[in-house]
Amino acid sequence: MFAIKDTMFVQDLFKLTKPILKEIATNLDIDPSLNKNELVIRINEKKDELNTAATKVVEDSILATKSTAVSWFSFKPKLSYEDFKNLIIGNSTINPFEVRNHYNEDEITTEPTLLVASSRAELGIYLRFIYKNGVKYETTPMSIRSVSKTAISTVYYDANLGILEVRGDTKKSMEIARTVAQLLNSQVNMEPVEAPFTQEIGLIADRLDGKLIETTSKPEIYFEEFTDDELAMVFGVLKTLDEYMQTKDSSSLETQLQAVSDSFGQGGAIVPFAALVLSGLETVGVASSSEIRTLPLFSYLEPHLQHQGGFIRFPFTIRNVEETFTIRIGMNTNSVVFVSQVTEEIIDFVRRNVII
Repeated sequence: MFAIKDTMFVQDLFKLTKPILKEIATNLDIDPSLNKNELVIRINEKKDELNTAATKVVEDSILATKSTAVSWFSFKPKLSYEDFKNLIIGNSTINPFEVRNHYNEDEITTEPTLLVASSRAELGIYLRFIYKNGVKYETTPMSIRSVSKTAISTVYYDANLGILEVRGDTKKSMEIARTVAQLLNSQVNMEPVEAPFTQEIGLIADRLDGKLIETTSKPEIYFEEFTDDELAMVFGVLKTLDEYMQTKDSSSLETQLQAVSDSFGQGGAIVPFAALVLSGLETVGVASSSEIRTLPLFSYLEPHLQHQGGFIRFPFTIRNVEETFTIRIGMNTNSVVFVSQVTEEIIDFVRRNVII
């Protein structure tokens, strides 16, 4: 049965960072001072001769590269490792765990095609799909020709959680998930995992023992008929407040506040001033090098914002050394993007702590 290293393609190597390529090269007695392209070529030439040390590095990182985006889907009922594997084999034209599906590039379409599968110590299963994702044009002085662009997406089935993890373009994740469901021959019901993304983004940071360092949000309240005069009234309060800090004359400030209160009072309810300041803005971004939830401005505005996404930085210990990693949360796409170069262990950690 194929292991992770057996499902590696040359384009996977290009996605690795140079430090990782240098580590693999050193373990294979390849000169690590070569440039990145040369390292990839030399490592690819030896992909069938990986020693134990090189294999460990490859299998830790080859399918968990920087900018990996993941979307999750749950199965009901949950499938065991053996059931999942047997259904994939039984509904494929070949046994993808033992034979690669050789394809003709000219025949690749936008419909995902299963290339190969591998096992992860009976804890999970990897499936690798190829699909057409665009066209590029190559020109010469006398001609122009179109060349298909293809992408490879990775699917991981976590047998303990019963969760299907699609890695790759989030716009393609649902289609790839449906392709997997078809390979399973409709033995289960599958649905997107949405629960983590319907809660406060700060809760995800807390579950990772991390820090929320940036958010992109939309105002909670939006006034479609927000006139220029009303807008001037709101910012007039801010201007008058600045003047009060210098003059200590409260009469002008009281006049401005009363005008805003009269204009935006809705019966017995008063629209919060923070909501008035935010109204009319399409997006609001807040960022810091550390935890933004400790910032007074964020605490003031946050109740009036709908978070669309954000960045979380969290610690993770590797070989007894604590390092920090960053992920981007897509609240609308129900996805997580690993901004930092990561490993399978780190993706496992996020999956088990984010999914509830």
